[in-house]
Parts: sequence; C-alpha cells; structure tokens
Amino acid sequence: MIKRIILLILIIFVFKGCTKDDICPEDAATTSNLVIVFKDIANPANNKKVVVLSVLTNNIDSTEVIRFENTDSIIVPLNTNSDTTKYLFKRSIISTTDTINNIDKLMFIYQRKNNYVSRACGFKTEFDNLDADLELEGTENWIEDIIVNRQTVNDENSAHVTLLH
Repeated sequence: MIKRIILLILIIFVFKGCTKDDICPEDAATTSNLVIVFKDIANPANNKKVVVLSVLTNNIDSTEVIRFENTDSIIVPLNTNSDTTKYLFKRSIISTTDTINNIDKLMFIYQRKNNYVSRACGFKTEFDNLDADLELEGTENWIEDIIVNRQTVNDENSAHVTLLH
C-alpha cells in the first residue's frame, strides 16, 4: 500500500514539473538575421546575382558563413554580443586558367535591444539604428555602394540592406 502511495506521489510530481513554458514552440519569435539583396549599379531597380560569392566573418578565427553561392540575396546573422559585425564578402571569378578573388570588407553597426520571449525561449535580440560601412580600396571594390533599406532588424520579411555592384 505504501509503495502505491509513493508511486502516485512521484507520478504527480513528474507531471506537475512540466509546464507549457518548458518547450519553445517553432513559431516563437527569435533573433532575426540580416537580409541583404544584391542589385545592379547601372540599374538599381534590377536584382543582380553574384555568381561565386562567399561570406566570411572578419575576425581572428574567420568562419565561412556562406560558401560559393550563386544568388541575388543572402541572410547572415549579426553578432548579439557586440554593436558591430564585420564580414568579408568574397567574389571569385573562375576562368579556365586561374581564379581571381576580390574581397570587400563590410562592417554593420547597430544598437542591440534584448527582449524577453518566455522561460523556454529566453531572449531575442533586436538591432536598431543599423548602418553599414564599406572599407574603400580605390578601384578594387566590387561592391560599389550600400543602401540601408530598414534600420531595424526585427524580422526577415524584406531586405534590410542593398549592395550595389
């Protein structure tokens, strides 16, 4: 009889310990990534693909974020522990005899705001006052201009930044 009571008490504690807040649903708000679209410098209304694009973090332990994409838009994360994120945008031109890499350095500057989502999901970060800076290399830059479309990064519904090339 005592074993049944102890078992019943254990079962009650197990089910009482789990609440709806212990599991973060897939549709819960999370930290949004930066949406970048590439456009033609000659006609900024037209999207223009970057044929062989790689994006790397610009720090000591450089990490490849995007590798060999043929695309006119990308999504990259922003650093949630700093007010800046630095990336290397590498465009490769591959010929039958050689590969020429052209690397442009971009820095995204912003202010972070952490918002509480729930106990299971924790916090999400929003990025406000977004600005972008291209390190100029004279005529060597393949990215010719940057347009910040939206200064707040809180969703991934449309482009935050346009890169003209």
